Amino acid sequence: MSEVKNKLSLVGQGSLGGMISSACCVLPAVAIAIGLSGGIAATLVSLGRFRLYGLLVGFVFVAIASWFSLRRIRSCCSAEECKRRQVIIPLTMLVSFGLVYGLAMYLIIPMLYGIS
Repeated sequence: MSEVKNKLSLVGQGSLGGMISSACCVLPAVAIAIGLSGGIAATLVSLGRFRLYGLLVGFVFVAIASWFSLRRIRSCCSAEECKRRQVIIPLTMLVSFGLVYGLAMYLIIPMLYGIS
């Protein structure tokens, strides 16, 4: 049970990084979709120029979360288990990061803007 909880935590941390990375582009689309005024939506659309910075902040978040998770596992039983987790932990976080970012940027945003 602890292993499943641990993997869900890793997926959650990676997903949070993906949400942080895509916030600059998702927020304007959501604002337009729910009918906020044009001024607010236009202001939020201007956040799109900070897309690269958002992506970097998301990667940094995932890297720091991976580092903290790897520090916690140093007390594991065997050296082989530690080596296996040193690959699995960052990989799980990066895959979940990529999935959330990709879904947000290439599925959710085009649906909200009505682009096919």
